[in-house]
Amino acid sequence: MKLECVKLNLKDALLTAERFTAKQATLPVLRYVLLIANDTSLRLRATNLDLGIEIELPARVEREGVLAIPADTLGSFLNNLPQERNVTLEQVGEHLTITGENYSTLIKGYGYEDFPTLPFLEKGTQITLPAKTLINAFKSTVYAAAVTDVKPEFASVLMTIEHNTLYLVATDSSRLAEKKVPLKTVPEDEIRVLIPSKNVTEISRALEGLDDQVHIYFSKTQLTFVSGRLRLTTRLIDGIFPDYHQIIPRQFTSEATLLKQDLIDRLKITTVFSGKLHQVRLKIMPGEGVFEVEARNDEVGETSQQIEAVLSGDAVEYLLNTRYLNDVLTVISSDSVVFKCAGPGRPIVIEGVSDGSFRYLLMPMRG
Repeated sequence: MKLECVKLNLKDALLTAERFTAKQATLPVLRYVLLIANDTSLRLRATNLDLGIEIELPARVEREGVLAIPADTLGSFLNNLPQERNVTLEQVGEHLTITGENYSTLIKGYGYEDFPTLPFLEKGTQITLPAKTLINAFKSTVYAAAVTDVKPEFASVLMTIEHNTLYLVATDSSRLAEKKVPLKTVPEDEIRVLIPSKNVTEISRALEGLDDQVHIYFSKTQLTFVSGRLRLTTRLIDGIFPDYHQIIPRQFTSEATLLKQDLIDRLKITTVFSGKLHQVRLKIMPGEGVFEVEARNDEVGETSQQIEAVLSGDAVEYLLNTRYLNDVLTVISSDSVVFKCAGPGRPIVIEGVSDGSFRYLLMPMRG
């Protein structure tokens, strides 16, 4: 292998690929990035066996080759490299030399024969949508997934298609986020897959900043995302996502519409008094024209904050997790939000005003 490429392109690609390596893996090769030079490009591959990535860079290839290099070592070197436009990479046995105008460096490599094969899908059932749309859909839902994988189906994001619409849903049983994306073309095969939520986060980061379309290829055990010179593959969870439609209220007894920023500002104050359980009490009293959030802590004190809102229906009171409220407010794009209440003890539905593509279901806390 011998090639020349733009240093900044290599540095950015390696920064992305390094997140897909396994830092604590028992297999040493999983801490490496695979460099593949052929024709007019350099491809970087990395995997932790759960998630894999391939990034293709334009390069002036003088001699083809394949080499596995420790991702952290190469990344640290490039981060501290002087401001040069191009770098020259050359394979020397199982090692890599990097040369520029005023330096020469050798990084010890690893036999590429042990590097796992990445099974990218390139045909079959697929859908296509803009990268920004997919990223937004992932970010609108993934935070609602469980942080532990005791029940894998709760530590995942459901991706399914119904009536020309792509649905992404996540829940940890205390809350649920659902995002709808209309599709121009729909595959004939049924799609209902569970993506590990930790993989969704990394896929979103890898796609960040892309303006291209993303082609998503489906199988029963994996997904492949292809966009321009980037390819990603993730395993799927073999489980059954709960039938969440049964818990979404169909009728509401109270409703409140208010400015999102007003609620964010008041929650910042109540958080000081919400305690270890992050509890905030929400009071909706249409008869008195009051929308109020309050928090109380025996060791710190208490606060009560009223917010101007348009109210209707019956008076209702809930004990809610303030972190769960803040999470949804960061992903709602509308300036105003609406709280739809089905009565005491029942779930609250939170939506952005004039945005029918997203809804958030929040269960009240006991107390």
